[in-house]
Parts: sequence; C-alpha cells; structure tokens
Amino acid sequence: MADCVLRTSALTRHFGGLAAVSGVSIECRARQVHAVIGPNGAGKTTLINLLSGDLRPSTGTVEFAGRNITGLRSDQISRLGIG
Repeated sequence: MADCVLRTSALTRHFGGLAAVSGVSIECRARQVHAVIGPNGAGKTTLINLLSGDLRPSTGTVEFAGRNITGLRSDQISRLGIG
C-alpha cells in the first residue's frame, strides 16, 4: 500500500462559538484520488484552508510527508507541495 502523504488528527477550527470543523482525522495515501464532499456549510472550504495554511486549527495537527506542518504559513506549506 502507498505511504500516507497527508494526515490530520482531531483537526478542529472554531469561529467564535461555532465549530466549523470538528475532530477531523483523515489519511490520504499517494497515488490515490481523494474528494471532500458535503452540503453547504459543512466545513469543506474551512478544511481545505486548514490544510493549506490559510487558517490555523483551534486544535489538532496536520502532517505532510511525515512532517508536522501545523501552524506553518501558507507560503511555507505551498513550497512543500500543497496548495
């Protein structure tokens, strides 16, 4: 099986009292196609913004290629190959 290249663990983002993303844990493996689907307001865009560094998570971690990228700026993450 291909290696895990993108992993989140208990990723959460709050806006005031609203949890836009709550406890998301995913593993994306190389050479596989992945999709984020859901109804309007489900947190899809917020999740993508957390992965790309446009937003910082309230809690949880984001790893890319085995490296913890939580809290890195979006330009730093882009140089790693995300975004």
